[in-house]
Amino acid sequence: MTGCVFKRRLKSGRVVWGYSVDAGKDENGRRKQIFKSGFSRKADADEALRGLLNEKAEGELARPDPQIFGAFVEHWLREYGPRKCSPKTLERYRQLAGYLTAHLGGIRLQDLTALMLERVFNALRDAGGRHPKTKKPRPLSPMTIHHIAAVANVVLGKAVKLKIFKSNPMQGVELPAVPRREARSLDGEKMAWYLDAARAHGLYELFMFAAGTGCRRGELLALTWADVDLVNGATRIGRSLEQTSAGLRVKSTKTERTRTISLPASLVELLKFHRECQEHDRALFGQDYRSDLDLVFCGPAGDYLKPDSVSSMASRVARECGLGRGVSLHTLRHSHASQLLSSGVSLPTVSKRLGHTDVHTTASIYSHALPKDDLKAAELWEAGFQRAADQPAKGRVS
Repeated sequence: MTGCVFKRRLKSGRVVWGYSVDAGKDENGRRKQIFKSGFSRKADADEALRGLLNEKAEGELARPDPQIFGAFVEHWLREYGPRKCSPKTLERYRQLAGYLTAHLGGIRLQDLTALMLERVFNALRDAGGRHPKTKKPRPLSPMTIHHIAAVANVVLGKAVKLKIFKSNPMQGVELPAVPRREARSLDGEKMAWYLDAARAHGLYELFMFAAGTGCRRGELLALTWADVDLVNGATRIGRSLEQTSAGLRVKSTKTERTRTISLPASLVELLKFHRECQEHDRALFGQDYRSDLDLVFCGPAGDYLKPDSVSSMASRVARECGLGRGVSLHTLRHSHASQLLSSGVSLPTVSKRLGHTDVHTTASIYSHALPKDDLKAAELWEAGFQRAADQPAKGRVS
């Protein structure tokens, strides 16, 4: 790669120096060049040119790219997103990317800076959302800002790999802190209210299974009778139902691992009764019943329940029984974990039942359920220490 220094006279009459570097050819065979001017002295232009040529020699030079940021984001979503993300995740990425392209879509890709990105995140934090009823601007939550930033980081990280950027501008961005929130759980009395209220909506069995196993929504709705062992009281969790704008699809679990968990005896008996009731529906619908799906929790005709509809109904049930907003089907998962940990069940066991990748994930989410264990540890140490102190010392020098 070669370059040269040149002199130019501005309309104001001022003389400036600049450099031009031959950067090879693009994919269409057209010559690519890097220009930069505005130096007051020839020596400054010479020094900048030498620095650029050194970067090239070290393999760090970013290639110029004329496209705008919005076009590159769309390129990533189209070319790389489908290969890296599930349809649901890609759908969410596209929504989040819309916040970025609305503000920065017309910016030339290589002109994008950390300062530009940070200003956009600040603007979104102040008034980037819309009230669902009034449509008036309102702040986006810090968590949403972090999700938008994650998309920007992934997209611009790809630009770095393609040598469009020398470094990712997101590395210099400071994001708002995300308040730590404890996972909400229900005590025994409130759990009973919730489960009882679910009967009127035909969701009692589903809610009981969620409360007794801690399974995720998608895992519950993809569960088949072939996965359930009523003789040994266990179930295999290896699939999940996902809802996207394109429809429903069954995929692997969040961690892409299959796990087997034990079922409470009362839940086993409830499932036996539930299966008998399903047989009545099967006979009623005849050939129209979706026997091929073999679902444990399904519509009257044996078809899939829509995840979004189940979540909406779960929130409605919570409001009807006086638990208010913030209680959902996922609350039963949190309640299951919290109750087990508070009862002394080991962290690895709870983590395995929930299908977490490691115990650190479980501990960080359910730290509120662990203080009793910590207190118990202190009490056990104290008891052991006192026993040792009360015994006559052997060989003690008085």
